[in-house]
Amino acid sequence: VLYLFLNHKVFEENIANFPKTVAAIKECFPRHYTHAFFSALTPGSHIMKHTGPSNRMLRVWLPLCGLEGFRLRVGDTIVKPTAGKCFVWDHSYEHEAWHEGSETRVVLIEDVWHPDLSDAEVKFLGTLQNCRLRAGRHLAEMAQAEQSGNDKANPENDTYFEIIEKARHW
Repeated sequence: VLYLFLNHKVFEENIANFPKTVAAIKECFPRHYTHAFFSALTPGSHIMKHTGPSNRMLRVWLPLCGLEGFRLRVGDTIVKPTAGKCFVWDHSYEHEAWHEGSETRVVLIEDVWHPDLSDAEVKFLGTLQNCRLRAGRHLAEMAQAEQSGNDKANPENDTYFEIIEKARHW
């Protein structure tokens, strides 16, 4: 995954490398959910079935390349994406993916607020999300303050925010 935006975090270096993509996202999706990233999936991969956390957003896919042998199941529907043909789906439905092709599949993923939500509802839910993220960061900082220097060196003890920060430099 190469993040452009994630939970209100802006990956400046990545954005600098894809200015036209970011401009298109901002122009096409004024109610974007602050999640946008490139997703690469290597041949032979299987993403196990799972669901997104809620139906407050929809997932927009722009398949780019490596799609031969790739399929995505959303609910009871199997999708075989076509390069350059965008599609949207509800991330809260159970979904999984298989890639049996020979090339790495690359997709641009953009999450947008569900169109059935009013602007007031989006503002309210966005505020709740920001509060949850700030509280999580505060708890993580408190936990770090209690850890010894040796515990911090163990990647298994990384917090959500440390993992995201490390992802900036991948």
